[in-house]
Amino acid sequence: MTGSFATAWVDGRVWPLSEARVSVSDRGFLFADSVFETIRTYGQQPFLLGDHLDRLRRSAQALALPVPWPDPELEEIVIQLLAGWPAGHEAALRIVVTRGDGGHGLAFPEPQRPRLVALCRPLPSPAAEIYQQGVKVVLPTDARVKEHSVPAHVKSGSYLANVLALAEARREGGFEALLRAADGSLSEASTSNLFLVSSGRIVTPGVGDYILPGITRALVIALAESVQLEVVQRSVEDKELFTADEVFLTSSIKELLPVVTVGDIRIGDGLPGAITRRLMELFEAKTRELCGQGIDRLSRAFPA
Repeated sequence: MTGSFATAWVDGRVWPLSEARVSVSDRGFLFADSVFETIRTYGQQPFLLGDHLDRLRRSAQALALPVPWPDPELEEIVIQLLAGWPAGHEAALRIVVTRGDGGHGLAFPEPQRPRLVALCRPLPSPAAEIYQQGVKVVLPTDARVKEHSVPAHVKSGSYLANVLALAEARREGGFEALLRAADGSLSEASTSNLFLVSSGRIVTPGVGDYILPGITRALVIALAESVQLEVVQRSVEDKELFTADEVFLTSSIKELLPVVTVGDIRIGDGLPGAITRRLMELFEAKTRELCGQGIDRLSRAFPA
């Protein structure tokens, strides 16, 4: 499917994506003064939309960025964008809130008039082989989260460090780039969360370890715990990565992706591991179970 069906909601109107425009005075363009969320569909239904909107608001609050649109209005915009989507095809949605037009200085404009943009594009489809065979990831030379940058838990438009890390990883034949926390421990990947499996135990950097708390990450943790797999959230060092039995990544678009090589070092036997494959099966089953139910929050998928 081509991008011909792609659309954008800008300032109250739906446009073909190729025709959508935002002012060059918008602070999202000038200063990356924005937050965003990426949501995918299953069965053409936005998955865990409520959780994504909750995180959007948390990110905006951390930046003192107003989000005056209530959730029902944001949900209606998503429904509008998906209304004409071709049957049998899934979509990737991005909701962006900027601080709006703000002149040339760094100071917040007064009054603030935030801008809402929502994009709807065909869902990227990674090749099936990478899930069967696993991928290579790379630790770039300068892959450290800066201590004084935007807080890691904020999904802001300031993504240049991730962009540069991924570019270096791709030059070295890697699918993803791993990043470090300010203390040198491993934090996440450029567009994913990081998980290790050692001696049957699943380990992932904790929320306080300079990570973006992924929505898919939370679902995978819940799935693992639902089948009595132990999950430990704590700092992760390089040596643990290189000696792990299994490694995998999670994100809304990539779901669960096995990692079989870090740089030139093979992980385990160089194939996706048993626990990773088990979680992939559980994830697929859960999305099938929830597909079409309009599930909007993880708490509803796993009631207490």
